[in-house]
Amino acid sequence: MVPPLNSSRRLTIAVLIASASLSSPDPVSGQREAPSALVAAARAIGQELASIRRLDWKGPVHFQVSDRETIRLYATRSLEREMSRDDWAAQTALLSHCGLLPAGADLKDLVVRLYTEQVAGYYDPHRKTFYLADWLPQLLQRAVVAHEVTHALQDQHFDLAAWLGELGPTEDGALARVAVAEGDAMAAMLAFMLAPTGASIDRLPDPADLLAGNSSAIAQAYPAFDQAPEALQRLLLFPYVEGASFVIAALREGGWGSVDALYRDPPASTEQILHPDRYWQTRDQPRSPTPPRRAELGRELIEGSWGEFGTGLILAAALGDSAAATGATGWDGDRYVLYEKPSGESAYGWTLVWDSADAAQRFATAYAQATTQRFRGSARMTTGAGRFRFEAEQRTLEMTWQGDRVQILENY
Repeated sequence: MVPPLNSSRRLTIAVLIASASLSSPDPVSGQREAPSALVAAARAIGQELASIRRLDWKGPVHFQVSDRETIRLYATRSLEREMSRDDWAAQTALLSHCGLLPAGADLKDLVVRLYTEQVAGYYDPHRKTFYLADWLPQLLQRAVVAHEVTHALQDQHFDLAAWLGELGPTEDGALARVAVAEGDAMAAMLAFMLAPTGASIDRLPDPADLLAGNSSAIAQAYPAFDQAPEALQRLLLFPYVEGASFVIAALREGGWGSVDALYRDPPASTEQILHPDRYWQTRDQPRSPTPPRRAELGRELIEGSWGEFGTGLILAAALGDSAAATGATGWDGDRYVLYEKPSGESAYGWTLVWDSADAAQRFATAYAQATTQRFRGSARMTTGAGRFRFEAEQRTLEMTWQGDRVQILENY
């Protein structure tokens, strides 16, 4: 498991959950040399995987094993290096304000529990070492090794940590890059597992459909994941599921050479991950509008972009998937900023641009509905004038839209 970003203080939650894999805290005592038989098997898998992935090894990879408590300690120490107390507070405030995290939730505890439960192995590019969980059955070990040695190959050929760190991690484009790295590793792993059957991965059902068909088994095997807020589940899965679909689309375009090209010319948004034709056929580059800044509101906590994927998550939390997909379609760029007012209340500004005036109108209507679903208060929408006002004890909202642009001011 590696959505890897090197050290940074502002993390999207999908990157946050796996960032421990790429930081370098002091080793913990439970990490130990892997048994010789496991090392031999892992090296054999690495050679086969390199042949499938069509990338040569440029240097050795070391192997160690870790028990569950060691992985928990490693994750905790790594996250503490990545995130200060203020950083955790800012990320928690953002997710809570947008309805993606319940009020009062302990985000750091959630992340550590999810990481510890989900991780089966991870590649640390700083130490050039692959760590394998010692409780895995042999069949799963093969799949995990195939996935993680792909990350080692990525690191040797594309300088993975530096490539992922080129964008600030609250940027939508950073999540798109994580989806490339994880989607690549998922596709290579699937190709490795299918090789004995002669089947091709580009003929497999969509990874999202495969996941949906195994939802009950996932719930039983991963109780912390099953009990986590749905938005965190989707953020965690996005790089693996939608990322795999995107990389398989690249394979159809031009084989593994087209996948390699993604590191030289990466997708710029989760919109391109969700709609590969907007990367491969008609490149739809995102715009970056200016967020509504009001320095007098107080201390700026966090700034970034949600992208089509994050925008859809926010709508889905209140309206469900179908309405969210309609409301987020046509996204063309966004910037948000979150303030902490002297009273302790959050103030949130969000500017979005859309492919058309109709798309902007659809989003504005959906966001107004989501707000009235979340809070009890008085609302007034003046559609012709492109204005929506909402007042409640917990939230005030002023939303305006004109042409392809929407501006949202909450608790301003």
